[in-house]
Amino acid sequence: MVEQPPYRQEYFQTMSKSYPSTVKNFCDSSLLHLYLSCSETTRFVPIHRRNEWLLKYLKPQLNKSEYKPLKKDIKSLLLLGKQRTADLEKQLLKLRGLVDNFDNDVEQFYSLLSVFEDELHLPSSLQRNPSLKEQICISEQSIDAGFDKSGSQIAPLCITVYSSQWPEIDELVQKHGWFRLEVKETTSSDALMSLHKI
Repeated sequence: MVEQPPYRQEYFQTMSKSYPSTVKNFCDSSLLHLYLSCSETTRFVPIHRRNEWLLKYLKPQLNKSEYKPLKKDIKSLLLLGKQRTADLEKQLLKLRGLVDNFDNDVEQFYSLLSVFEDELHLPSSLQRNPSLKEQICISEQSIDAGFDKSGSQIAPLCITVYSSQWPEIDELVQKHGWFRLEVKETTSSDALMSLHKI
């Protein structure tokens, strides 16, 4: 097996261990910047002005190495902030609230799908997209039956990988550390797998 470059190991540690703390740090820093900016004026600061201040603050954060795992999130916030009806402060507070519940199985599953997309360029969906040659499909029934209302995994998740890269997925799952993978059926270009909670 080919040895992985060191940055990949750091990436996995960031995704699985400190992703919530990175999000919290990012949100707290952004909100602190906003609130300090607001405190410099005695007047009421409308939402569009708050968005302007946050956009100005968020743009340089995109290039900071500590926020590399959040690059997609930051880009989404930047796009959202340009809309007239957007409220970036509210979105940051929502994002901050989401990571408080990060340690449930659903969140870990979605972070794992994000790793597949970032590392192997394999997008995931509920149905096979004929326009994509390589992808991961998860049946909606498997997701519904696989998690309870609190977000805990109660049954294995069936995933189908349409890619010759399917052998690399097991290594990624092991590095992620939250799940165990069971390979059911394979061909050279696809595989049917079950994802179990450890």
